[in-house]
Amino acid sequence: MLLSVGKVRADYPVGKKRTALTGTFNYFYSNKYFDANGKLINNFPGDYFQSTFYSLNITHGLSRRIDLTATLPFAKQTLVNGNNSESRSGITDVNLGLSFHFPSVDYKRYFTLKASVGIPAYQNNQTPYLGFASKAVMLGANYSFTPYKNGYAILEFMYTRFLDSGDGPNQYRGSLTIGKMYNKHTSVTASLSHLVSQSVNTTFNPNLQLNKDFNAATFNVSVGRKLNRSITPTIQGYYTLLGRNAGLGMGVNFFVTVRLP
Repeated sequence: MLLSVGKVRADYPVGKKRTALTGTFNYFYSNKYFDANGKLINNFPGDYFQSTFYSLNITHGLSRRIDLTATLPFAKQTLVNGNNSESRSGITDVNLGLSFHFPSVDYKRYFTLKASVGIPAYQNNQTPYLGFASKAVMLGANYSFTPYKNGYAILEFMYTRFLDSGDGPNQYRGSLTIGKMYNKHTSVTASLSHLVSQSVNTTFNPNLQLNKDFNAATFNVSVGRKLNRSITPTIQGYYTLLGRNAGLGMGVNFFVTVRLP
C-alpha cells in the first residue's frame, strides 16, 4: 500500500495564498506474495490481507514557490491467516511537510525539493498493526516537464528514514510518471514506481504493512476529469509487477482535488 496511495499529477505549486484539498479513497487486496527470492507464492486458501484507506491532504501556498502540506490518513485493515481473522482501524501516520519549487524561465519545467515528517497517531498494542508506529523523516526531489504537446512527465526520488527502531527501515522510492491532456478536461496518466526498503530485520510478515526488508515495483494507470476550474476527480488502478518479501497487491484509488479560490 505504500506504493499505491498517492496523487498522480505534475508537482506544480498551488499558488500564493491558495489552497488545494484532496480527499482519497484507496482499496488494496493481496492473497499472494513474493518470497525472499522473488518467486510468487499463493497464500493458503482463504488467507488474505485487505486494506481500505482514506486521507485528507491540504496543500497551501505560502508563496509562489513554497507550499505547506499536511495529510491526515485513516485506515482499516483485515488480516486472515489460517483460522485467525483480525481487523483494526484508526488514524495512521500524519504527515507535515514543505515543498520548494524552482521553475524554468518559461514555466514549462519545475524542479521541486520536498521535506516532511511522519508522526504515528497510533500504538502497536493490538494486531493487526497499522504500521511501524515510528516517527519518520522524508526527503525528496522531482523534476516535472512537458516532453510533448499537452503532456507532462515527472521523475521523482524519495528517501524515508524511520527513527524509533534500530532496524529502521531506510526506504528509497523512484518513479516515472507520464501524462497527457486529451482535451481541456480529461487526462490519462501512467506511472511506474519502485520501492526498496532496507533493514536488518528480514522476517516476512503476512501483515504486509510491517515488512521492513523488501522491494516492489508497481504500475499505475489513472484517468482524471476536470469538472470545472476547481474540482478534479481521478480514478486510478494499480498492480504489483514484481517484488521480494512483498505482497502481490492490486487495487484502486479514487481521489478528488478541490482548489480553493
